[in-house]
Amino acid sequence: MEKTIVTVTMNPAVDIQYVVPEFMPGRWFRASEVDRSAGGKGINVSIILQQLGYESAAMGFLAGFSGEYIRDTLRRLKLTTNFVNVIGESRTDIYVVDEVGHMETGIAEPGPYVTEEALGRFMKNFERMLSRARLVYIGGSLPPGVPQDAYKDLILRCKAAKVPVFLDASGPVLTSALEACPMAVKFDHRFLFSTLGYPMGSIDDILNLVSEIHDNGVEWSVTTYRMVGNIFYTPQGIYMVDIAREEREQMISLLAIGDALMAGLIVAILEGMDVEKAIRFAQACSLEDTLHVKKGIRGRHMVESLMPKITVEKLR
Repeated sequence: MEKTIVTVTMNPAVDIQYVVPEFMPGRWFRASEVDRSAGGKGINVSIILQQLGYESAAMGFLAGFSGEYIRDTLRRLKLTTNFVNVIGESRTDIYVVDEVGHMETGIAEPGPYVTEEALGRFMKNFERMLSRARLVYIGGSLPPGVPQDAYKDLILRCKAAKVPVFLDASGPVLTSALEACPMAVKFDHRFLFSTLGYPMGSIDDILNLVSEIHDNGVEWSVTTYRMVGNIFYTPQGIYMVDIAREEREQMISLLAIGDALMAGLIVAILEGMDVEKAIRFAQACSLEDTLHVKKGIRGRHMVESLMPKITVEKLR
């Protein structure tokens, strides 16, 4: 049986994105453009992987009419799904993009309650899927009822099955998951200071803190820095990545920007790209996602055309 990529989205969402020129609170507006899609980090990664030519299986929890919309959308895209149904309603996340002021506003719902019985069913499904997995991506928030150490549990199961894990989470969920040492992690630099309790400092402080995490066994990490720049910690060193001003000025929406980056990094590592090419490819996926309202990328050729626009500097 051919191995596949497995993505885990514990708390999927219907993402609704409104483009509203000169948006501000306290007024009524008519959106100039609307995009509705199935979302949540793992689902976004599955969609973008497909756009890059890779199949995956999406897992998690779904509930109610919104859950049916998510499942139906993914099936129409011919994506493999393995979701556990729960009572309630899958969340809806709202994003308002001000294309004049270049600001984004978001509102995220908490999601449906997941019982211990439903979580047990998910874990059994996950164990079965591990036998088919070449790589597992885990991302996003946890719905009510799921314990904070759930991602740590999943990572340990993956490591027992010798399946590499990519992780994108935040807060206490990420703190717990790091104890299991996934292969690759994405986090915001503010996590290092707010959640781990270190005082805010210079870029050297960020590099030192990330190095401590890697000393514990994490091979790759991407730390967001500034608006669209990133710091990549790799097996061959630490790199700062930036984007040309011309491309920055063309950005429209940051929705799924990190998910596109992680999908690109997964593809780059599976294809055995050298470190600098892998970084450029991942960052170009991220950039391509920002150049239009609709979430995702418009094909691998678009990503590759943007790679020369990415600046990569080795720091250490």
